[in-house]
Amino acid sequence: MTDTLPSREAQAPHAIASPALPFWARPEGVTVIIGAWMLIHALIAVFFEIAVNADDAIESYMVQSLELSYVPRNPPFFDWLLYGLQQVLGTGTLSFAVLRYGLLFACAMLVYRVAQKVIADPRLQALAAFSLSTIWVIGYHSHRILTHSNVMIVAIAGAFLTLATLARRPSTGLYAGLGAWIAIGLLGKFGFAAFLGVLVVACLLEPTYRRVILNPRIGLTVLVAALPLAIYAWALHAGHQDVAAATAQTIGATGAGWDDVLSSVVGALAGYVLPLVLLMAVVFLPYNRGEGAVPEDGERRAARHVLRTIIVVGILVTLAATIAVGTTSLRDRYFHVFLLLLPVYLFAELERLGGWQRRVNLYLGLLLALSLAVMVTRVAVPLWPDPRLCGRCMAAEPLYKIQAAVAGKLGAAPTLVADDRTSAGRLRAAIPGARVVIVREFQYRPPPRPSTGCARVTGIVNGLPQLLPPAGQNTIEMSVKWWSPMMNPHRWSDWQMTILPPDDPLCR
Repeated sequence: MTDTLPSREAQAPHAIASPALPFWARPEGVTVIIGAWMLIHALIAVFFEIAVNADDAIESYMVQSLELSYVPRNPPFFDWLLYGLQQVLGTGTLSFAVLRYGLLFACAMLVYRVAQKVIADPRLQALAAFSLSTIWVIGYHSHRILTHSNVMIVAIAGAFLTLATLARRPSTGLYAGLGAWIAIGLLGKFGFAAFLGVLVVACLLEPTYRRVILNPRIGLTVLVAALPLAIYAWALHAGHQDVAAATAQTIGATGAGWDDVLSSVVGALAGYVLPLVLLMAVVFLPYNRGEGAVPEDGERRAARHVLRTIIVVGILVTLAATIAVGTTSLRDRYFHVFLLLLPVYLFAELERLGGWQRRVNLYLGLLLALSLAVMVTRVAVPLWPDPRLCGRCMAAEPLYKIQAAVAGKLGAAPTLVADDRTSAGRLRAAIPGARVVIVREFQYRPPPRPSTGCARVTGIVNGLPQLLPPAGQNTIEMSVKWWSPMMNPHRWSDWQMTILPPDDPLCR
């Protein structure tokens, strides 16, 4: 090596502060741009999307109390965060927006810090962080369906960053921090275990990172991670919650042919990496002559090798496991586990390849256009909630408009009975002060509390009149027009509220 670590670190601030370096490529510029992206999407969620989506609704139902474990399918860390926020911000869309975009901001900034360890040029470091928005699961689906996964991706980025730092500067504090990231990851989503397994394999195959794993202080990492996980394991045991059975239920039907399984894997993989890979290939590969290629030093090379191994081994393990099980239930978001840091790896390879300098502005322009298109689409859903655009359009359904009817008949602290968790969670988000329960619940049920009245509310899932049962003696019909200024005729939702006596078993 012709340069020592201290001298490179001494030169780095001068490179970052260089007048030739554009604002968007400086650390403060990256922070501002990512923060603005998050803020705009949060404002859309709060001021345009007037109801919570399906995944948020399920968590809204769960966090009516603080529990060590809610259901065996997902660990509780996301619910703990949401519960705390809702004590301050209420049960509406604001608490979900703050949590979602706080987690995504943390993930993006951690990925940026990883990029700084793997990539030399600040412009490519920034592009790697910005390119998270071209992973469709993050750039689009994360606004609608992801909850626990957002905790997991923060832990994945944090764990890898800590490992990369340990490879350069081992310390007891960092080993303890790595244990904390592991605990957060496993308490966030069980899929983190697959990332952790592949990460250890990748580190053992790379000498620099092998020393990190084989250092005796890794025992501190295990200890820090084990303490909270042991408490959670006790909660699962005490509550008779079977994680294996819940996982099998998530996997769904098994025994599919290898061709169907292969199609499922390819479809899920393509759904994750597009449009990132396509965009980079179109912009940077044609007529690339390799000018300005940057040779790697040993530290960046080692980190890139570990990333490559995680990606390759992760894909192979996924393919082998799905073929062995015979499931076609693989979803693109499951590849978060192995491909979250794909932008960092691809831009590290591009730095080695060269030929990218004159194409940066084109790539930035396409990133901006794609981000604006997603924002416009999100705004268009409540403005024009046509089923051809958004199906049930749950985020645009004005469920809050039944607040007056509920308060008038049931008081300020009612118990509402719904048909399923999604319906119950949407009711709770729309009607502050309500306790919501569902007709048949075999796992989590919110604890009882004093109630000012009780009623069963039906038609919440998508507001179709034919879903409503025949009206009874104590039934109140509620028909509400959607706020949809670009749609004529407007959509309507029909709901039904049936008053129940306080001693009804459903109200307990």
